[in-house]
Amino acid sequence: MNSQLSRAAHRVRALLALALACAVTLGVAACGDSSSSSSGSDGGSASTSSSTSGGDSGAAPASASAEELEARAGKVDGTEWCGDRPITLGIHDGFGVNAWSKASYATVRSEAARCPNVRQVVAAGGADLQKSISDVNGMVAQGIDALAIIPDFGAAQVPSLKAATQAGVRVIAWGADPSGQRGTDYDDYVDWDTKANGAAWARWMAETLRGRGNVVFLGGPAGTPVSIDELKGVVETFKQYPDIRLLTGDKDYPATNWDPAQAQRTMAALLAQYPDIDGAIIDYGDATQGALRAFQQANRRIVPIATTESHAVACEWDRLKGSNPDFELATISSRNWLGRIAARKAIAAAEGIPLDEPSIFALGLTEDSTGDNKPRCDPRFPADTYFSNDLSEDDLAKYGKTN
Repeated sequence: MNSQLSRAAHRVRALLALALACAVTLGVAACGDSSSSSSGSDGGSASTSSSTSGGDSGAAPASASAEELEARAGKVDGTEWCGDRPITLGIHDGFGVNAWSKASYATVRSEAARCPNVRQVVAAGGADLQKSISDVNGMVAQGIDALAIIPDFGAAQVPSLKAATQAGVRVIAWGADPSGQRGTDYDDYVDWDTKANGAAWARWMAETLRGRGNVVFLGGPAGTPVSIDELKGVVETFKQYPDIRLLTGDKDYPATNWDPAQAQRTMAALLAQYPDIDGAIIDYGDATQGALRAFQQANRRIVPIATTESHAVACEWDRLKGSNPDFELATISSRNWLGRIAARKAIAAAEGIPLDEPSIFALGLTEDSTGDNKPRCDPRFPADTYFSNDLSEDDLAKYGKTN
């Protein structure tokens, strides 16, 4: 009886929050039912450590350090964080349409599936702000208890996240900076340090080019906080190298939409505009495939590239390096494994179980063709494999989707 009353109260809070979300997003997104689908229970260091807690019921699981979590792709042995109260976890990606999104769904969903008491409701925003807001509002109306979300549109999604939080939903953002106020607009934000990533790429590029050359930076969708913060790290680092010129500017970036076809068009335009490009920083590994095609079609030498981990690109480096001696490659983990941490934080918070795990990770280079950790190409694995995630092909196939 008590659980029924609690559920009813949660439903009332959800409906009130949905009304608030409609008010604050009027003219931005439609409010109503989400098109989400449901399913059953189917070296770095942390710069921020955050405790996510919903109360004092339950002992805190043993916390792993940032180094341990990175080394184990975010995996932990125990399931104390699952609790035992039946709850519903909402899972959302504002983009949700490429290989990276597939791996992100798989890490969150496979981790949540370790908890038999957790039901999942999953949706993809499809790179559409209005749909992303509507999806969250719809999940709240359905009565979710927790939400693990990649808020690709940043501040524009904060009103819907805040409304969900005010409804009693425990909201963990990850994979894209939502801005807003941690602890007020949402519970926590789990991610790599995007600015540090940009700095790591820029430092490697400057050292590889021996402090001199023309570099381009290609970001994701226009205005995404991920690319904006990475660019800041690139710009600040290049200030230490006066003979490095960032051709694409220090305020904005040519967009690839994290799509190989668009990346090919974007790079082709840059190659046509600039006769001398000595290096490229591309913030999504799989989009780099398109950029490589643009270099080849333009009959231009392939230059050093810094990006995120991509098995397909590692194999391209292996294939093309012999005929392109200047082609060096450095990558940072695709970091989809952070979804495991986001899932645990969301579930533990909804269960009232304190969980003290790091939230923000400063990741180092995963691969560096100029050093000992050469890019890994293994023909036994699919092209869309991200080795740093330690994700089985079965889990990727089962959980790397919205239904």
